[in-house]
Amino acid sequence: MSAAAEAKGGSRRIAPRTPVFEDFVEGDVHVSYSRTVTESHLVGFTAMAGLQLPLFIDREHARAATAFGGPIAPGFLTASLSAGMMESILGPNTLAGLGMDAFRFLQPVRVGDTLHAEVRISGTKETRDPTRGVVSLAISVLNQRDEVALDYTARVLMKRA
Repeated sequence: MSAAAEAKGGSRRIAPRTPVFEDFVEGDVHVSYSRTVTESHLVGFTAMAGLQLPLFIDREHARAATAFGGPIAPGFLTASLSAGMMESILGPNTLAGLGMDAFRFLQPVRVGDTLHAEVRISGTKETRDPTRGVVSLAISVLNQRDEVALDYTARVLMKRA
């Protein structure tokens, strides 16, 4: 577990294969699989999103004219990759995403970086419907150097046992 996760308290857990609302305990931190960012991710995402900033798509411009020394991934590419990582933790009993907020892009992500997500359970709330509950999450995406590249919060509707 990264120092960031340890500082926020809670224990490190691996979610059951098909977790339900009751399996998520406030303060616990779940760690996702890792994924390496590829040139194909960058090209595909920028093309799909219609992004044309030289910072993302022009290697020579990004090397010569930016502080990054080369192209970086758009922040929402990192967020999109983290959605799959988060899904691997939450599992198929996720009924709906209720919102994502407070995105903070803290470190540039480059082709070749290997990312993983640490998902801290920041709260749980039963709903009037006894078959559902809301889980609040604080997500950190870290690179291979354990630097936090992205922080954000999310809320999901989960099936209850």
